[in-house]
Amino acid sequence: MITVSIDIGSTWTKGAVFEVKGEAGNNDRVELKNSALFPTTPHHLAEGFFSVLNKILNVSDARPLLASGEINLDYSSSAKGGLAVAALGLVPNITLESAKVAAHSAGAKVSQHFAYKLNKSDILALESSPPDILLFTGGTDGGDCGHGLANARLLAKSDLNCSIIYAGNRDLQDEVRDILGHKDLTVVDNVLPSLDNPNPFGARKAICDIFLSKIVKGKGLDDIVEQTGEDPLPTPYSVFELVHQIRENIPEWENFMLIDMGGATTDVYSSCTNTFSPDTVMHGLPEPLVKRTVEGDLGMRVSAIIAGETGAPLVAHYFHHQQPKIDAFHQYLKYITACPDYLPQTDDEKIFDRLLAGICIGYATERHAGTKVQVCTCSGTIDLQVGRDLSRLKKVVGTGGWLSRADRFDIHHWLKYRELNDDGKQVLLPDEFEYYRDTQGLFPLLANVARRFPKAAAQTGVQILNK
Repeated sequence: MITVSIDIGSTWTKGAVFEVKGEAGNNDRVELKNSALFPTTPHHLAEGFFSVLNKILNVSDARPLLASGEINLDYSSSAKGGLAVAALGLVPNITLESAKVAAHSAGAKVSQHFAYKLNKSDILALESSPPDILLFTGGTDGGDCGHGLANARLLAKSDLNCSIIYAGNRDLQDEVRDILGHKDLTVVDNVLPSLDNPNPFGARKAICDIFLSKIVKGKGLDDIVEQTGEDPLPTPYSVFELVHQIRENIPEWENFMLIDMGGATTDVYSSCTNTFSPDTVMHGLPEPLVKRTVEGDLGMRVSAIIAGETGAPLVAHYFHHQQPKIDAFHQYLKYITACPDYLPQTDDEKIFDRLLAGICIGYATERHAGTKVQVCTCSGTIDLQVGRDLSRLKKVVGTGGWLSRADRFDIHHWLKYRELNDDGKQVLLPDEFEYYRDTQGLFPLLANVARRFPKAAAQTGVQILNK
């Protein structure tokens, strides 16, 4: 059985043809037959899409093949930096964190976040830089109502024109419908019905539904949908599901981290069984078995300038505070931001690319991981942990265009580049691990295949990795 997968990235559009092998209903592997890439055409995504599709199928026009049903097609998109969601919650480490988890698992990036009651400055920030979706949460079921009502009324009076998903206290659902009924509103189950019971699934589905029904329009994806008869999904959503399938189907891969470093963002996924030492107390929400975070200021091309600013302390340390080198590095970042398909040519440019990659990995993984700090209590000293403990992970996977190609990149130098963060808390990342590289850049493409053949895609995903 032949299946085709295409991923539209912010810099490159990638495609591959796979043959699915195994008994019907028991497909156990997929075999790569052909692959190609083409610069993403941001003015009209369909141009790059069909260029890749025709190339991997060795035809001048693949649309008759699609119409005949001879091949399966699944595709995804993270072009233009992905799906932007603003998260609104009540308490930062509780309902707001639940909103972020729901948005990230749906393949979105959290572009803005707000807690407690919105003020005029918050509304102005939303109006001046509107997200694709506002995920409006707050309060466990039967809990606080005042903040949610106040925020609903402010949003109702605002000029904000985006889709709003209400996923907060169920006691307010009817009132929120009345207050925000003139907006583009969707009401789903609470992302946190009780403190020990996160429930991201309703919000996650609503985000994907809005992506399919509205956000694809105007970017050229609607033309692809019309001509192929297939809907896209956000690339990170598909990769999230592939990580889940690897955890479920591949022995000894229950615990691992995947770093997907692209031109616009660096996404970190981790599959991790939560364990605690006897003297550790967990603060905050229970961690999901599979988690994704996305960093919109950390990317190898589209976000390069911002990444350089974010990693300024690392840059200064790397170049021993030599200002000419630092200036040359930032000039390089300006150039590759303007020319995102540029590949380094000189030795200095290759050094600059490695430093940029190190910044993206160091900061993205530190933000993804949990922290631990010692605190004194009446019962003695304990370790207070926030977030997930990844210190025992033994497997790390690198994918994305740059990481896939970088055979001499020492990721061990950058992952957990420091023991303590700026707040003096221990960063819970591994010191020792095996590094696997997706040298062919197939993970986003296999993630699409996993929609129809989850076990086969998971099996092949692990088999293609190189140490």
